[in-house]
Amino acid sequence: MPITIQVDLTIRTDKVTDFLEIIHADKKTALESGEGIISSFDIITYEDTPNKFTLRQNVTSKEDLMRHMKTTHYTWKEFMKTGAVLAYNHTYL
Repeated sequence: MPITIQVDLTIRTDKVTDFLEIIHADKKTALESGEGIISSFDIITYEDTPNKFTLRQNVTSKEDLMRHMKTTHYTWKEFMKTGAVLAYNHTYL
């Protein structure tokens, strides 16, 4: 069953550029990987809070998403381990 995942993030101000590079690369590889798991991947920014982001992805199923999260191109989770993510909320819609 298709689902939408929303991830709300606050990134340390000095790491925003690094985050954007990583998340845009992840978006590109997720959409072009040939897996067909992710049908859309939006990166939402906020003018009044430039270090806040919302990621919204449409995926084929929660099970497929779990499999996708174990692939080598799913790299932004490694970025989270650096301490650059100040707040993180993950929701299935």
